[in-house]
Amino acid sequence: MTEVNTQAENQTNVAAESSDPLEKIRLILKLIRPKQWAKNLIVFAPALFSGKIFEPATLSAASLCFVAFCMCASAVYIVNDVLDCKSDRLHPRKKNRPVASGKISVPLALSLGVICAAAALGIGFLVRPTVDVFLLVYFVLMMFYALVLKHYVLLDVFAIAAGFVLRAAGGAAAAGVESSGWFLACTSFGALFLGLEKRRQETMLLKDDAASHRKTLNAYSPELVDRMEAVIVPSLVTCYAFYTFQSYHGQWMMLTLPFVLYGVMRYQVLSVKSDDTGAPDEVLWKDRGIQVTLLLWVLTSAGVVYGVIPKFFQMTSAFLDGLR
Repeated sequence: MTEVNTQAENQTNVAAESSDPLEKIRLILKLIRPKQWAKNLIVFAPALFSGKIFEPATLSAASLCFVAFCMCASAVYIVNDVLDCKSDRLHPRKKNRPVASGKISVPLALSLGVICAAAALGIGFLVRPTVDVFLLVYFVLMMFYALVLKHYVLLDVFAIAAGFVLRAAGGAAAAGVESSGWFLACTSFGALFLGLEKRRQETMLLKDDAASHRKTLNAYSPELVDRMEAVIVPSLVTCYAFYTFQSYHGQWMMLTLPFVLYGVMRYQVLSVKSDDTGAPDEVLWKDRGIQVTLLLWVLTSAGVVYGVIPKFFQMTSAFLDGLR
C-alpha cells in the first residue's frame, strides 16, 4: 500500500513538473535561492577590516570565495528542499517551493545540487586549497543540520550560527588575513540572534501546526525567544564594542557601534510589526532602514580602516585651532 501511495505521489509530481524552458529556468533560479546569497557577503568582512579589500589580488580572492560559498549554499538549499519536501507541503509558504510543489523533480534537483557543490569546490580550490576545507566543513555541518541537528532545540540555531562563522573564517583564509576572535564572536552572536528570530516567526506563522512541520518548533515560543535574546543581544553588542575598542585601526572604529546597535533594535521592531524577520534576506531586500544602516556601517568602517575619518577630524581640528 505504501509503495502504491509513493508511486501515485511521484506520478503527481511528474505531471506537475513544468515543461516550459523559461519556466524551468525560473524554477531553477528559485531552487538555488540567489536572494539568500546576500548572507555570504560576510566573506568580504575580513578583507575590509584588514584594509586590503581594494588590493586587486585580495578583492579577486574574496569575490571568488563569495561565489564559492554561494554555490555551496545553493547545494545545501537543494538537498534540504529534497529532504523536507513532505513537511514543506504543510507550510503556508514553503509549499510553493519547486520540489515541494512538484514542479521540479527530485532527480533534477539532486543533479543541480551536485553541480553546485562541484562548482563550489572547484572555485574554492582556485582561490586557495584552505578555502575548500571551510567549504567542506560548512557543507558537512549543514547536511548534519538537515538530517539531525534541526530536530534538537537550540542545537538547530547553534548550527546555523556556526555556518556564518565558517563563512567569515573562509573569507579570512581567501584574503590571507588573520581572523579576529572578537569578530568571530560577534558573528556567532549575530547569527544566533537571526536564528532565534527565524524560530520566532515560524512559531507565530504556523501556530498550532508548528509541531506538525517540525517537532522542535513546539519547544520555541515568543516568550522563550525573548528570554534567549535578552542574553544574546547584550553579548553581541558587548563583543562588538570590545572588537572596535581593540581594533588595529584605533578606537575610531567605535564610531561604527551605533549602527550595529540600531540595526539590532530595528530588526526587533520589524519582528513585532511583520513576519519578514523569519528570512533575513527578505529584510535586507525590503527594509530601507536596514539597508541604510548597513550602508552607513560599511562606509564608516571603510573610512576608519583607510584613515579617511581620522584625517578629516585632524584637519578640521587643525583648521579650527588656526582660527584663534
